[in-house]
Amino acid sequence: MTALLHYSIQLHDERTGAAILASGGTVTVCLSGDAAKETLYTKTGGSASNPVSLTNGKLEFWVDADTVSVDLYGIGPNGEAIIMTGVRPGGDAALYLSKSLLQVYKLPFAIGDTTATTETDTGHDLVTGSLVHGVGLGIRATTADSGITINVGTKTSESGDPDGFMAGLSVASAVSVKPTLTNGSATLGALLKVQDSANAGDAVPEAHVVVSTARSLTYTLSSGADTAEGFILLPVTLPA
Repeated sequence: MTALLHYSIQLHDERTGAAILASGGTVTVCLSGDAAKETLYTKTGGSASNPVSLTNGKLEFWVDADTVSVDLYGIGPNGEAIIMTGVRPGGDAALYLSKSLLQVYKLPFAIGDTTATTETDTGHDLVTGSLVHGVGLGIRATTADSGITINVGTKTSESGDPDGFMAGLSVASAVSVKPTLTNGSATLGALLKVQDSANAGDAVPEAHVVVSTARSLTYTLSSGADTAEGFILLPVTLPA
């Protein structure tokens, strides 16, 4: 069996220090400094899923012994944003999460983890009743892919809208990109805008309320994608 390194991380409340023991939550484990997923294993060397599902607020997985460190991105049991980079293996570690109602998720996308034109479930679910905001929304492309765009939204099979948050954002340059309402080239998705009939039918932004039937966050890279990588940046307000 290949030599493996063990990660064990317990989530804690940043304000009180208490362990977060609620059920739910997922974390994507990436190559350190990259948006591509790391290969994960079970304790006995079998293949393990990535993202990793949390158990009572605890994250546990194994990686190849050649792995120096990993980066973690996800959503906690109560909708907390999980971002932790340069994490090294060994022993039980603690990760302290903000309990603020306003959270910003940073979730990776990479062509190596999907197929062009295929809607891909990130493995992360939005909290029912939370609000997704168009202000502060965007992507950070870390590896450019000329002529390629990305859609971000909610899962089609859950009666969602796969480009409902962002529609056709360019990943042609390794920069931060925001969606726009510019006439004729709008890239802010339909879930985050409404037609204002009192103003000649112009679209205006509004928050999206997450419903229980469309919680899974997805992305789709356009035809021909072969190098695209980066991060989805998604600001949300959690239910009180």
